[in-house]
Amino acid sequence: MKKVLIVTLVGINAALLLALMFGAGTGRADAQGVLGATTDYLVVTGQITSGWDGVYVIDLRKRYMVAFRFDKTKQKLIPYRGVRKLLLDFKREKE
Repeated sequence: MKKVLIVTLVGINAALLLALMFGAGTGRADAQGVLGATTDYLVVTGQITSGWDGVYVIDLRKRYMVAFRFDKTKQKLIPYRGVRKLLLDFKREKE
């Protein structure tokens, strides 16, 4: 009886470990706008350049975007390459 219980518990633990390794992972987090939201800003984290993580802030009303990188020595966010005007960046040229 004791042997059967131990074998059963080891089997359950092995099954839980396999489920954790192969099926219980979390998906990738993506930024998305919410319909009917009252906010005018979208904040997204991402990599700016190799070795630098950054924060992108998008003004949905004015269609501007600015990226910030974190300076570890000064412990503050620093703007990275100025403000981008998204309407100009995504403007299609006439064919």
